[in-house]
Amino acid sequence: MTNDEDFDAFVRARWTTTARLAYALTLDHQKAEDLAQESFTKLWFHWRKVRGESPEGYLRKIVTSTFLSGARRRWSAERPTEVPPDIAIGSRTGQVDDRLALHAAMSRLSPRQRAAVYLRYAEDLPERTVATLLGCSVGSVKQHTRRGLEALRLDTTDQLADLAGRNIA
Repeated sequence: MTNDEDFDAFVRARWTTTARLAYALTLDHQKAEDLAQESFTKLWFHWRKVRGESPEGYLRKIVTSTFLSGARRRWSAERPTEVPPDIAIGSRTGQVDDRLALHAAMSRLSPRQRAAVYLRYAEDLPERTVATLLGCSVGSVKQHTRRGLEALRLDTTDQLADLAGRNIA
């Protein structure tokens, strides 16, 4: 198998997982797709070196570091001009309400907290691996995770109470 075929097969096999990670970090489908594409592009330049080792871990590191470096930049080219209207959702959509509340709560976390919480609990990675991916100490991962979970507990509870108060939940 040539390098190109090998890389193409890897991209096909890892696209969904990488896009899911990117979405969990960005909380935006278009930004997630851009982040995943940019990450695979960066991986391509190092493919010969990492293909025999652990390209999944290397790709995860690229996604995380690209997200964090992009989160430090202020993007001001796009500004929403209208506020979307509130839409009442029937009581049969409890999972959607929970997801929306979690999404809103996650969006209020700092990028590092969001990355730490997602990598620890959704990706089920050990603290040491998350520390390596985030480029920080294990203690910092514990702190980001703890603060992120505290904020999620408070925000999710408030969001769900707000939804219930409007008879949406």
